Amino acid sequence: MWEQTLKKIDHLITPQRMNELWGGDSSTLKLINNQINCVYYFKRNQMGYYLRITHPTIRSYEELKASIDYQNHLFSCGAPVCKPILSNSGNYIELIVQGNLIFMATVMAEVPGQIMNFEHDDKLVYYNWGQALAKLHRAAQQYQSKPNTYKTWQDLWQESESYLATEDQQINQVYRKVDAWFQSLPKNEQTYGLIHGDHRTGNVLFDGEQIHFIDFDEPVYHWFLADIAMPFLELCAQPFMLWRHKFDWYIAGYRSILALSDEQLKTIHWFTQMKSLGIYLWCKNNWHEETAPGGKPRNIWLNELHSMAINPIFPID
Repeated sequence: MWEQTLKKIDHLITPQRMNELWGGDSSTLKLINNQINCVYYFKRNQMGYYLRITHPTIRSYEELKASIDYQNHLFSCGAPVCKPILSNSGNYIELIVQGNLIFMATVMAEVPGQIMNFEHDDKLVYYNWGQALAKLHRAAQQYQSKPNTYKTWQDLWQESESYLATEDQQINQVYRKVDAWFQSLPKNEQTYGLIHGDHRTGNVLFDGEQIHFIDFDEPVYHWFLADIAMPFLELCAQPFMLWRHKFDWYIAGYRSILALSDEQLKTIHWFTQMKSLGIYLWCKNNWHEETAPGGKPRNIWLNELHSMAINPIFPID
């Protein structure tokens, strides 16, 4: 499994070798995260960078290359995203052999700010967040990819379906209902394109004025509403009316850049339902650590995800 592969990284040797390929200051190299990605921070000429290490059991070379191509396009269009950095050899991806394993390394420039959270109660914060996401989607509308380069929502949805045989009746009923709705949903270039795919607060940084997006490992062809909806899953335990004003500010910011009709917005609960089902089913079948990413016991965490999967967080009109 992918967790076991990353645990085989020799942290005394492999990250240091990768750091050298980008000319980093070895004295600043520091482990930040070692879950689905192994991430190190380092400095070069007083500037901050993030070294990301992955493995083909987690993400193929072609998938990684495609995500960097998309990220470079977004950056070149002025979207507020972190910039991929070439190695000293002129490569965005470097391969490092460690025994019988081959790890892949990429580097991203540091962007300013702290991880976003919903404790903010300032209209401008959410308005800026909505604007930033719309700028990303506006750039995505201009992106031309090669056929079959990226996954689609159907790929992710079929993976979710593959886990249903061992699930309870509630989960199966919700899946079938959501599936029927999405199969009839039309696509057009104003509403559908290559989205961030993992737009949660952990991948959104706020520097007091501007929003920046990081972590482009999971771009997928989907409706833009999927990106718009996703971060609010974190508020699933709170009644909608307690945070509706924050959502409204966020949508107002988005609409200042891109059109989003009231009719489209009324469908947002379908997108949170789809994503919450996917999260629950994937985590249950792929996360085998005893504790969740946030430190909770796995069984408690999965029960919370199950509840989120069957209970829409937005009102259904």
